[in-house]
Amino acid sequence: MSTSILNKFNRLAVKISANTMILSLREGYIALIPFFIVASLITLLNQWLDIAAKGFEHQYLNQFNQLVWGLFPLLSLISFSYHLAKNLKVHTIAAPILVITCFTATTGYMYIENNSIHIDHTQGVLYSLFMPIFCNYLLSYLMQIKLFRIVNVSSISLFLRKHINLIFPYMAVTTITLMLYPYIDNTATWFAQTLSNAQVELSALGKLFMQLLSSHMLWFLGVHGDNTYQILAPTHFTHYLLGSSVENYHFFSVFVLLGGTGCVWGIIIASFLLKEARHEQHIAKISLPLAVFNISEVMIYALPIVFNPYILLPFLLAPMLNAIVAYYCLSLGVITVIPDQSVPWFTPIFINAWLLTQSYSALLLQLVLVLANATIYYPFLKIYQRQSMSGKALDMLVKRYSAGRQIEDKAESMFAIHHSERQLEHHSLKQVTDALNKGALTLYYQPKIALKTNKIIGFEALLRLTYSDGSVQGPWFLDTLAKHNLLDVIDNYVIDQLEVDLERFASAGYAPKVSFNISPNNLLNGGYKRIVKAFSRFEEQVEVELLESSYIEDFATTIEVVNHLKRHHIRCAMDDFGTGYSCLSVLSKLNIDTIKLDRSLLPESNNLKSETLYKHLAQLCTQLGFKTVAEGVETREEERVVKAANIDCVQGFLYHQAMPIDEAIELLAKSETI
Repeated sequence: MSTSILNKFNRLAVKISANTMILSLREGYIALIPFFIVASLITLLNQWLDIAAKGFEHQYLNQFNQLVWGLFPLLSLISFSYHLAKNLKVHTIAAPILVITCFTATTGYMYIENNSIHIDHTQGVLYSLFMPIFCNYLLSYLMQIKLFRIVNVSSISLFLRKHINLIFPYMAVTTITLMLYPYIDNTATWFAQTLSNAQVELSALGKLFMQLLSSHMLWFLGVHGDNTYQILAPTHFTHYLLGSSVENYHFFSVFVLLGGTGCVWGIIIASFLLKEARHEQHIAKISLPLAVFNISEVMIYALPIVFNPYILLPFLLAPMLNAIVAYYCLSLGVITVIPDQSVPWFTPIFINAWLLTQSYSALLLQLVLVLANATIYYPFLKIYQRQSMSGKALDMLVKRYSAGRQIEDKAESMFAIHHSERQLEHHSLKQVTDALNKGALTLYYQPKIALKTNKIIGFEALLRLTYSDGSVQGPWFLDTLAKHNLLDVIDNYVIDQLEVDLERFASAGYAPKVSFNISPNNLLNGGYKRIVKAFSRFEEQVEVELLESSYIEDFATTIEVVNHLKRHHIRCAMDDFGTGYSCLSVLSKLNIDTIKLDRSLLPESNNLKSETLYKHLAQLCTQLGFKTVAEGVETREEERVVKAANIDCVQGFLYHQAMPIDEAIELLAKSETI
């Protein structure tokens, strides 16, 4: 029962993580991490060293914290709008400009007074999250309506055509937003006033829990929870006493938020206790110096905690536990706070407890709470590590949305240069970019079978294009991209995705040998460095398939590249041998491991000459020290020929078609049980 519930939760969590909006929000806030760090450090240093008070020329630092966090809604609006527009395949400059226009025109965040522009940071905080969603999705929908398109001809630049066709959708989104906003804002205002007029009387502990839950849920949504709560909540819910003399500010900073929002010290310790949790431990190392001063933004946005369903429960439980334990320790007199003692929020743990209480009991309490927090986080981080997508996998998911965009951007520059003589090629390229924008690139895996044992000994990674309706097509677009020197985009995708998939194989307990193709130009012009960086840790597990043309066109460089790959435990094979130059004199000089005999070499029925050629060609490769692979075996007659030629392994429809990685893992599991 519990396993079934966990599986359903995992499927839901992965679905949430892969959602375009959530993915974009994650990207948007990760892009702001340098801002969070720099802003926090400047605020920290100014408050610690009191720089502003030491010289007139630095007095502006007194207002830095208020100014920089006043800009936070606008910065988050721009970043989120950009990444959501990119993933929705809407123009990444035009869409954020539209969102900013609607945001500033409606919310009152920016206003003019005495001929000066002012910012009211209390306005539009939550709209910085909702406005990009509304405007981008509405713009994406309206752009699909043919009635709004001004230009449909292909005789002008794709770049110019796209921007002209934005005019009517732009006007429609702006009009709808301006019309709807007053009603939405009035409803929100009425709701807020109703809550305020209710005059709910809460105890100090009740206010404590309300502040904890509200601010942490805001953080979970990607909004700066503490600042937003201070803006939205009434004063008696943001400033109150716990016990007779302890301000909630000191109580939170010293006994609840140990390491920052979400009790970051607990997450850091739990991350280091996990085995093989490279992503989590890497983020913990980055967060560690900042957590000393209770700065938690890196962990919140980079792990991420924002919109991470695996971490929500401990993210709420850890501070709640701290609050309950510390509150009762304070009530029972276990810890006593020095009256009128002020401790800044950035004071490191243990030091802040000593300054506030001058009691070893407070230090012990902090230590116990940190260990309890780590205990709470550990099982949830373990589930997250095993079941959810890693940071690398999420980045790859983003690339699935952006491959067509990259090619489209490059296509525009080429259009301007070769407009007159390459109209036909440009039309073909547009078809390719349209197909890539509508579909998602993915890797399928075709098993390789050892003829002697009939067991799976590896896979070939094959590129596929999956559409929203579930249909799958082969890489028909590669020839067009090759003509325009754009194959590097696809090659880089294949390398990155294969790295992610090899990690998935490893997490399932398998280490299959996997081969993949790369274009010769990309390989020889630096692509081999990317391959080494991605796969050198998967020793003897990855095989790069080269075309004969790589050797024929630049033999010396190809020899050097192959030797470099082999030094890093990456094997090499010659793909489609027999379809290109097939220069036999080259065979004696090759430094590769495997020869793949193309399907076109397989003899037709009753063609003894072809069968003899196939047999002797295979024997020749074997005698020269190469392993042999027969591609495209589809019939029993072809299998008979391959067996007669003593081929090492085969692949083809007769055995298995290419399949998604989940099915490949299931196939490996079944093969072990046979």
